[in-house]
Amino acid sequence: MSSKALRIIRLTAGLSPSSGLLWFWLAILSLAPIFFPWSDFVGHPHWDNIRWIPFQDFSLISRMLKDVIGNVVWFMMFGFLLRHRLNDHSAPVRTLAILTLIAGGVSLSIEFFQVFTHNRIPSTTDVLCDTIGAGLGGYFANKYRTLLMTEPVRPLAIEAVGAKILL
Repeated sequence: MSSKALRIIRLTAGLSPSSGLLWFWLAILSLAPIFFPWSDFVGHPHWDNIRWIPFQDFSLISRMLKDVIGNVVWFMMFGFLLRHRLNDHSAPVRTLAILTLIAGGVSLSIEFFQVFTHNRIPSTTDVLCDTIGAGLGGYFANKYRTLLMTEPVRPLAIEAVGAKILL
């Protein structure tokens, strides 16, 4: 057997496109932002609280930076996992476009829910950060997948006493 390291290429069982665990994590990532402020839900909208212009009142204070970075990172995980769920046979650009549209829709629904809460402020900054984060997550998932697929695959030989089996 050669001294070159052999690598077995396989997605983990938890990230296979048909696994229930992947669907579970996608549901948690998309629904968790809605359930955190659930106790603050009221029956009437607060249309005057919406911040329509992205980054209008943005400053480099820690609370705003945490909010922006948190939104991007949260949706990066969402985009990474959703990329594993989408069709692997389509073009990467098309898949990223579909992924960002889905993430934008999820983000818009979260922000729309916040219109009906007292302590949450819906913002187009959040929608923009969420969509960018999902796009980055999908991009990194494409790079990860490309890295795995370009790794050379060599036959694995198991040598026993007097016999050689190729797998």
